[in-house]
Amino acid sequence: MDREMGRPAFGLSPLRASTLAVQAADAIRELIASGELQGGDRLVEAKIAEQLAVSRGPVREAFRLLGAEGLVREEPRRGTFVVRLTEADVRDVYDLRVALESRAARLTIERGDPATMRVLRGVLDELQGAAGEHSLAAQADYRFHEAVCRASGNGRLHDTFVRQATELRTLLRIDEELLEHEPFSITDEHEALLAVLASGDAERAENAFRQHVEGARDRIAAYLRGSDARGSERQEASAGSGLP
Repeated sequence: MDREMGRPAFGLSPLRASTLAVQAADAIRELIASGELQGGDRLVEAKIAEQLAVSRGPVREAFRLLGAEGLVREEPRRGTFVVRLTEADVRDVYDLRVALESRAARLTIERGDPATMRVLRGVLDELQGAAGEHSLAAQADYRFHEAVCRASGNGRLHDTFVRQATELRTLLRIDEELLEHEPFSITDEHEALLAVLASGDAERAENAFRQHVEGARDRIAAYLRGSDARGSERQEASAGSGLP
């Protein structure tokens, strides 16, 4: 018995910093975020295990971890596939972003930490340097918004934002790669966000972040809606022609 608490004592074994399954999941997650693995791609357990130089057990567990996050799905007798994001997914992720980032913008201003502006300025310099390099730009775009959430000082808000990282980075890449922005338009949008944070006007900052995220949400949702429609048309044409 624990003499102070009056409850039976219990023991815990030391934990390893990271398991092979977690490392495998991290590696696959990064490939999804970067676009090297895309929605609908099949994940071959044996091939991934060979490339990672591990047995198939950790890869199988990694699939389970990623499945719990909604990033991959298992289809009976077919295998494991990367989940294809839908218009509904976009709206869910970005509506959550609206709530998180508009609040984070206000809290960041209320905290008034001068170091935050320096950090964000550095990320914007990276974003400008990545103009035209869509994957790098998406990473810098993500880091800017993650830094604002971290600067809010609300740890749970920041944790909630980070949990969406893989899907969000995927969607940011779609926004910057497939929707054909002018090379510096993304930088200009974020320069405006930084300026409104520097202004100290919390209400303006909330509105600016809300409009920024909602605009991205509507662009990507419209793209995916059109993509789904084009896919359905191709399937109908194939069926009508008797092709497989």
